[in-house]
This record gives sequence, C-alpha cells and structure tokens, in this order.
Amino acid sequence: MKKIVYYLSIILFTIYLFITFLLINKLYKTSILSIIYFIINIIYSIFIIIAILSKKDIYKNSLSYNILNIGIYFYTFMLYKITNTNTTLDIINNQTYYNNNYIMISILLIGLTIYTIILNNEKI
Repeated sequence: MKKIVYYLSIILFTIYLFITFLLINKLYKTSILSIIYFIINIIYSIFIIIAILSKKDIYKNSLSYNILNIGIYFYTFMLYKITNTNTTLDIINNQTYYNNNYIMISILLIGLTIYTIILNNEKI
C-alpha cells in the first residue's frame, strides 16, 4: 500500500509540474503573492526531485508524507481547473480568492519542504 501511494505521488508530481507551468501562463501578472507562490513552488519542486533521486526508503515508507503531497497536487489541479474555466476578468475580480489560495498553498509547500529536509536527514 505504501509503495503504491509513493508511486502515485511521483506520477501526480509530474502532472503537478506541468499544471504549475500552465498556471504561470494564466496568473503571473495578478499579484505579488502569485510570484511568491511560484518561487516557493520552485523550491519545493527542487526538494521533491532531490528526494525522488535519492531513492531513500524513508520516502517510500512514509504514508502521511505521500498523502500530503497528493493532497497538495489535487488542490493545485482544482485551482488550475477554476482558473482555466474563468476568464481573465473573473480572475482579476476574484483577486482575494486567489490570494488566499496562494497563501494557503505556499504555507503548505513550506511545511512540506521542511518535512522533506527532515526526512532526508533521517538515517534508516
């Protein structure tokens, strides 16, 4: 079960990177929070790639870590779906909604990045 969730999180991570690049095209001009979100997202992505390349068993065996990552990926997919179905005018008019989402996802990404660093430093 743990390895299935781990491999699912890797598959969803690749889709997540693609969706993130599509979000850049839609929302890069909306606010400073979106720029901060994308910078945090780049840092998070680098640490996830390092974690995948390290091939440590701690990442495969940590069910909660992988479920949290999958949750972030699905949340980002939903944010993309909402932004993709709305026009640019709707996005600008709902700036508070998007700012709140960027703040929430950024905080979660910072937490997961720190957790990735902690797991990387554990010796098993």
